[in-house]
Amino acid sequence: MGKSIAVHSSKGGSGKTSFSINLAFAYASAGKSVCLLDADLKAPSVFNYMFPDSDCWLNDVLDGKCGIMDAIVEVVDDSVAPGKLCVGYCNPDIDAVREISGKDRKWQSKALKIIMGIKNDLFSSGIDVLIIDTGPGVDFTSVNAIAAADYVIMVTRPDRSHQKYMEQIIDGIYIPLDKDYGVIMNKCHEKDPISISGMTNSEVPLLASIPCLCDIALRGDSEVLVVTDPENPFSKAVFTVVKNIEECLSLSD
Repeated sequence: MGKSIAVHSSKGGSGKTSFSINLAFAYASAGKSVCLLDADLKAPSVFNYMFPDSDCWLNDVLDGKCGIMDAIVEVVDDSVAPGKLCVGYCNPDIDAVREISGKDRKWQSKALKIIMGIKNDLFSSGIDVLIIDTGPGVDFTSVNAIAAADYVIMVTRPDRSHQKYMEQIIDGIYIPLDKDYGVIMNKCHEKDPISISGMTNSEVPLLASIPCLCDIALRGDSEVLVVTDPENPFSKAVFTVVKNIEECLSLSD
């Protein structure tokens, strides 16, 4: 069976989606067969990046209109070699976002079962690593993705508001769901990254502390840094996170 990783954040603006995309390419470049799913149903953004178009959305899969294999497309690019990368998108149309926002708990409960089925279908098709780019915060759709994942990455920032909500999410969601997780402290001041030790009721595993570099934001929309600039501090942090996750999941097997 493959491994599923939910990339989550306490609030928007943490760099979560950029990290998800680079994580997917890092795994693919290591020879893994990877699927990146945009599960931020209320603010989708993966479709904005350098990926091929798809005829179906994750929304359609969750509504039972098609299967997950109909909704993913392969990224045909030498940069993913020697592995393989497929992507699946949420519908960015405003009407689709409004429709998702109006879904009730019964639909969300059914959606969780479908997400578990999506995992099984993808792993059965040969996918080694499923990366789920979730929405920020504690929306039902985000919690569903977290519940379905084998490991959760929290991408956050070293300001008070992000840290406050991070603590609440770890203690209120990750720990009750008994999830293996780690934290990426992103956009730190290079010379003085803020420690998260002792912030919550439990010991928080810090996967990486990434300095605030202007070029990451400027270049992130047009290139994948782990491919074009593997020596960049951001890229090195992504590769370190891959290693840490693999070690954690190996110990939990």
